[in-house]
Amino acid sequence: MKVLRGTSGITVLFRPMETNLVDVQYYVRAGAADESPAEWGYCHALEHMVFAGTKKRNWLEINRAWEKCGTYYNARTSHDLTAYHETSLKKYWQESYEILTDMLYNCQFPQDRWEEVEKPAIISEIEAELDDEETVLSDALYSQGIGPRYHSIQGGIDIIKKATVADITCFYEEYYQGNNVYLIVTGNLTEKQLMKVVNRYDRLQTRNPIRKKKFRFHFNAKPIVIKDRDVKQGYIQTLLPLAMPRTYRTKIGLELGVECLSQYLFEELRAKRGLVYDIEAGLEWSIPGHVFLECNTATDLNKLTITQQFLQNALFRFSEEGLSTERITNMKMSEEYNTLEDQEDINSSGEWLWDAYEEKQTSVDPYKNHLKILERLSVESIRSTTRLNTVGTHKLGKLVPL
Repeated sequence: MKVLRGTSGITVLFRPMETNLVDVQYYVRAGAADESPAEWGYCHALEHMVFAGTKKRNWLEINRAWEKCGTYYNARTSHDLTAYHETSLKKYWQESYEILTDMLYNCQFPQDRWEEVEKPAIISEIEAELDDEETVLSDALYSQGIGPRYHSIQGGIDIIKKATVADITCFYEEYYQGNNVYLIVTGNLTEKQLMKVVNRYDRLQTRNPIRKKKFRFHFNAKPIVIKDRDVKQGYIQTLLPLAMPRTYRTKIGLELGVECLSQYLFEELRAKRGLVYDIEAGLEWSIPGHVFLECNTATDLNKLTITQQFLQNALFRFSEEGLSTERITNMKMSEEYNTLEDQEDINSSGEWLWDAYEEKQTSVDPYKNHLKILERLSVESIRSTTRLNTVGTHKLGKLVPL
């Protein structure tokens, strides 16, 4: 991994890789957590509108230009960032990259495109999210658990309906600038080849200081029950805020411990008792400065009460029963496999480089560093880290038929 600096001031995270493709991603440190209540959904709306056209190309010409380069392109918004992604054939990577920079830096936000196309599409996307039971439960659980700063990434329908092109432009002007924007590149290139093209096309600007608020909350552990006439079974989710790991080593240990928890819950509720079809535990990292432990499952209504009881009992017993030497060793082996698989996957490279940059692990190859730490992590250190971080009052959420 190499950290470079373009003439525009852009920070470039670069990983040389033997491949016939070049993967390019712009990361913008702007997500749903940066929105005020009057702006809920602006970040996601802006992600849509960046594709709407530039001074040089309209939306259709952007799509056709990328198709000619054999390019895969997409974007995503989370609570902490927005990412714009394109992967192209190496022989056309310069042309493909120029399209991305044109789109990101010269976007025009046409009024008709916003009102007639993107706004209705976003509202439809929000309505689709409201039809997804697990999303509804998760958003309600987080909203009540951590308070009014949390909201759906897609935003609210009423806010999007009222939003204007001027509103979207203001949000763009505030966040898409300066040290809020990063470039991540993976491909069979030299530094000289890469930076020659970056310096030709990147147009990063620094306008005003970016004022980002810290995300603080007082956790509300009171259970929540949502009733919905359309659901056919009961959904259960638990939520627990954890202490942020102080080191990358501790972070890996915690992730392995949660993998053990996921397997333990599956064995206890699915494999042994057949109470659920599936159950999993995972970590949510995207809310700035915080990490949350989630457990999710669903079951028949006549099994809902007993499933809840077994889930809560399993969470209570996990630290003593679920962290055997065999299970932890197996999880380490699985993580080694996943790391080696990601090492060969150009599309996962951006996230690995970004995480390494965030963890200040830039002087080493992120994959080799991860494997090295993984090898040195003892069973007892993983067990200790997991036990320290998975105790506490879980907030329970249920979505049940009306």
